[in-house]
Amino acid sequence: MEEAVIPAHLESAKRLKEFKYYFNDKGQLRHTETNQPFAYKRYSNTVNLNHQWYKAFGLVLADYVCELLEKECRLKRVYIPLDAAEGDGSKSFCFMTEGALANPSKSVVLLQDRGVMRAGTWSQQLIVRDGLDTGTQIPFIRQAVRDQYGVVVLNGNDNFTAIKQDDDTEEKRTCDSDQKEHDLKFEQIPKRGFESLEAHIIYVWDNFISNFPDMSVAFIAHGYGGLAFVNLLNERKDVMSKVYAVAFINSAHDVDHQNVGQMGRNWIGKHCRNWLLSSKPLDKLVPSVRMGCVQVSAGTENHDLAPATCLQSIFKYLKKVSNVRKTNPFVRSPIVTRSLTKRLRAKRKRM
Repeated sequence: MEEAVIPAHLESAKRLKEFKYYFNDKGQLRHTETNQPFAYKRYSNTVNLNHQWYKAFGLVLADYVCELLEKECRLKRVYIPLDAAEGDGSKSFCFMTEGALANPSKSVVLLQDRGVMRAGTWSQQLIVRDGLDTGTQIPFIRQAVRDQYGVVVLNGNDNFTAIKQDDDTEEKRTCDSDQKEHDLKFEQIPKRGFESLEAHIIYVWDNFISNFPDMSVAFIAHGYGGLAFVNLLNERKDVMSKVYAVAFINSAHDVDHQNVGQMGRNWIGKHCRNWLLSSKPLDKLVPSVRMGCVQVSAGTENHDLAPATCLQSIFKYLKKVSNVRKTNPFVRSPIVTRSLTKRLRAKRKRM
């Protein structure tokens, strides 16, 4: 059997082994006894049991990725809201590098699609089928750190606490806005201020990112995350002064349906690029009106796989935009007055 790549001290790795799975040295999920890929069907002829088992496995998998962000990527887990009491079940969290908390000259914010994905994950299914390198945000985090970015990893799908109350027991689970508890004994309680992906990003913006230096922030947003970013743009006008570039990955946003004003449309057209699912080669232009920005091929027609195929192109784009910003700083034009006009005319006559 291949040796597991994850150190034994990770608690979530031990919990995965209770499900009889581990990650090998290529970051692929394998059965501890057969060394075979993950099998969705664990129980024969019992759909509900398979569904419940996979949901439980998914929660452990999400914890596993979060633990990797802390132990392997050296990110700091930041609990929110900041005024939450100890033991408050409504608390959520996100991740940041120490550099991001120190407001560096440049930062990148990672924003996932809507669904079961938690912090650090692009696609849970892709982690299971293919591996950590394609399904998680870890390659993006490592590239960002190499390029000396501060990193903020959002956790926008951590929206509800599902509480099951029986006669003598109380069980708590976290779930996202799309998940439905079929057991009527579960009560979904919204996490205060984080009832949606949009609410999560606005809170993190108001309390952290808005304090970063002007024109120092880049966003990488996948799927519905793109729509949530455009919502942020509509809600917080200082986005235009803080963010210098946005890389959308098969974004779900629509400038018409989201009623983006002319100033916002101009900003999107200048500062954003969308990598769209396409059969065309990577980075080839793909026309679009509803995006409001330059649109290029993601080099794949698989939504889940798109972040992995675009990684290098995205960071090249961010670097290019950053270099242009440095070589062409904004210079305020002088206010034209009558006295200034007279001086300029006199100068021309002398010449």
